[in-house]
Amino acid sequence: MAHWFHRNPLKNTSKISFDQYRSSSTTPAASKLLGEMKESRAKLLNLVRNPESSLADVTTLMNEYAANARGLVQGSAEGAGKESGPRYVVLYRWTNTMQGKKVSEQLDAQFELYSMLFDVAVWHTKHAAHLASNPEISMNDAKEVHRTLRAAAGIFETLKDSELPKLHDTGDKGADTDTRILDAYVMQCQAEAQEITLARAVELKHKNSLISALSSETSKMFMMAGDHLSTLDQLQVGKWKKYSGIKEAFYKSYAYCYLGLSLLEEDKCGNAIRCLRESLKAFGIAEQLCREYATMKGPGSHARPQDHMFFRKLSPLVKGTLEKCEHENGFIYFQKVPDEVPELPMKATFGLASAEPYSMPPVNPEWTEEALKSLKAAQDGAEKLNLQSGSKSAVAEDITPIPEPNISSEPAPPPKTNSGCIVQ
Repeated sequence: MAHWFHRNPLKNTSKISFDQYRSSSTTPAASKLLGEMKESRAKLLNLVRNPESSLADVTTLMNEYAANARGLVQGSAEGAGKESGPRYVVLYRWTNTMQGKKVSEQLDAQFELYSMLFDVAVWHTKHAAHLASNPEISMNDAKEVHRTLRAAAGIFETLKDSELPKLHDTGDKGADTDTRILDAYVMQCQAEAQEITLARAVELKHKNSLISALSSETSKMFMMAGDHLSTLDQLQVGKWKKYSGIKEAFYKSYAYCYLGLSLLEEDKCGNAIRCLRESLKAFGIAEQLCREYATMKGPGSHARPQDHMFFRKLSPLVKGTLEKCEHENGFIYFQKVPDEVPELPMKATFGLASAEPYSMPPVNPEWTEEALKSLKAAQDGAEKLNLQSGSKSAVAEDITPIPEPNISSEPAPPPKTNSGCIVQ
């Protein structure tokens, strides 16, 4: 499944030394924490630039960094959790996943915490794609892909619900602080996690009605992901939105195909024919969207779902089943094919993927009141807030997009399964 997923670029950032906090009055404890932050920040950024990094290592380092960054944002562990004086001292600069070289910058440690966690969430999606690209994906790998995608959805949800409201400046439209971008990531991650469940249901030959219901729900999730992007600049998000459209149409085709198979089991041949015709129509839309996607420019890796056997196996299945139904209807059932398409199953009872909740780590207990007071703060109160717009550098160093390795450039090998799924 090397090219089954579309992946957006990682964020990039300028180097931070945290030297702005240091003065002759800085305590040894505070100096130690600042040194740890500088080191863990560099290590974490290095880890997330490699999709093969260990999930455990990324998670551990992110939690360490977040625990320290929260001290700068909200004060000491024993304090009341109000804003910390050192919050507005360092200028943090980050690119956005959909805006190329355009840089967002804020004099706010909360913006740094938000941006770093966002980058880690994007890394989760790339790590999942890397695992899924293995020619022989094991059950443990499939479980980790599923878990990693759900974890990514949970981080994006936490960013939207808990961390974004803490920012004084929510940035430009289309930036990574735009709620539409966050919602699209959440829905895509959940939909892709559900793809893993669906692939296993197909391979294990679960009931056709269950596969149809799961396919319908997956199609709806991709549709919702695309809808969140519809009001944004299409030069930036159009390619990403087209990917959502491909998956929406593909799983709609899957849903009607397996609904047709389910109806045929109930000897409702006329309704089955109508479903299979609708499935064939949806598959044609997916193929057309794949051709359009292939010519589009925009941020992100280039997916090729039409090259994967899971995609290619569907059309012969639909056509073969439709031909069989039409043949049998002419000899056995003599049922009228309705004009209206039968309704897809209601929400699936089993197999629905949900976001895995993410909880921010508590403030590092080494951030005491004494340690925080010893930091070199800039101003207090309103003066600090004014720095967000007044002290940004007029000429700042460019931050270029991160060169990322291809997860795989090799064509997918023929699967060893009947369905074309590789999740066994």
